[in-house]
Amino acid sequence: MCETDTQSHIHEPVDAVLERLNDPGVAASLVTLLDNAELMSTLVLGLSGLLERGDLILDAVAESVNDVKTAATEGDKSYPSLPELSKLAKQSQEALPLLSSILDSSMASPETVQLLGTMTDAATEGVARAQREGTQVKGVRGAFKALKDPDIQHGLGVLLEIAKSIGQKYNDQASTQASRA
Repeated sequence: MCETDTQSHIHEPVDAVLERLNDPGVAASLVTLLDNAELMSTLVLGLSGLLERGDLILDAVAESVNDVKTAATEGDKSYPSLPELSKLAKQSQEALPLLSSILDSSMASPETVQLLGTMTDAATEGVARAQREGTQVKGVRGAFKALKDPDIQHGLGVLLEIAKSIGQKYNDQASTQASRA
């Protein structure tokens, strides 16, 4: 082989590359690759790490899957079964509109929650005291005697205002429904 044949043979790949670089699509792709070289380097390193630790990762995933299968087949009550999870998901989806309306209403306001907590505490305390002391009101005279207690007066006042508000809300709702009909 002569020297010119060797040189022309060496230049063939270089010429092929130069010819490809003259293609605008190839040049644009190379520019994009160069612009994203750092990202590509990170991806390659990540894939390399994944391949190096692939067995360990697959073992951990397989162990988790086996744990779930074991719990489902052994009837372990600490884990719900797949049918139970499916039923729960469906019920949750059906309850979303109701839950959303509750959360958007005054029922979920901090004031309402605090009031309900206070009322629950008072009811629990009152029932316990009535059981412990055997509290009873006998007749109208006993009721009038109980009305002398300032706490009872205040509590009845609150109950009367609650009853008044309930009546007003009920009347407003009934009026709204009647006007729609």
